[in-house]
Amino acid sequence: MGNGKIQTLSCSPNKENEESFFLHGQPAHATFFLGPFHHLTRSRVASTPSLKHFSDGFDIILEDTTFQMYSPNRREQVGFVKRQLKEDGIFLFLEKFRQIEGDEYLRRELQKDHGYKARFFKPEEIKNKNKVILKRMNLNETTLNDMSAALAEYFKYGCVTWNCGNFYTLAASNNADNLRRLISSMAPPCIPNEYVYIEAPGQLPGLAVELPPFRRLGRSPDE
Repeated sequence: MGNGKIQTLSCSPNKENEESFFLHGQPAHATFFLGPFHHLTRSRVASTPSLKHFSDGFDIILEDTTFQMYSPNRREQVGFVKRQLKEDGIFLFLEKFRQIEGDEYLRRELQKDHGYKARFFKPEEIKNKNKVILKRMNLNETTLNDMSAALAEYFKYGCVTWNCGNFYTLAASNNADNLRRLISSMAPPCIPNEYVYIEAPGQLPGLAVELPPFRRLGRSPDE
């Protein structure tokens, strides 16, 4: 739809993700790198023909439930990845966070398992995922407050753009105008109310910015 105005680079060390990326052929204006993000050094990007147009850095970087698979040290992780972000760029984070109260975390997990997952997965499938994937992930999760403190080391502005149970999407930037432009272009989250625990867009501690509302959906009769 952007006719090449938006160029994307996706990376993953998992072969299955590469196969999924190319399932319907080569997407226009989109590139895939089979490997972890830390292999995408500036020199490697600049010397690889299919990646050269990213050598000046990225306008937007999305961390999609990745940090929590490796370490709880968000300050170091954010600082490492931010080196690839342009000065006025936006860093997006989709992560699962611990709650200060452990019982609240568990309550939201049970709500998801029995109120949503049970519609699509068998009990043994849910149990197996909890054992194989979630147990490892839980060791490296952090709280929303800890994440905010880590972001404040590198960014002036930040906010919550989405929430569902223990999952949140955050946006951080050193350019308030760009962050506001992003928020005002986003549609309201489409999540059942019972899974939402924070109003979005919402403020993050230490990263205050005046936030516009999400864009209105639908058309007026005279449009």
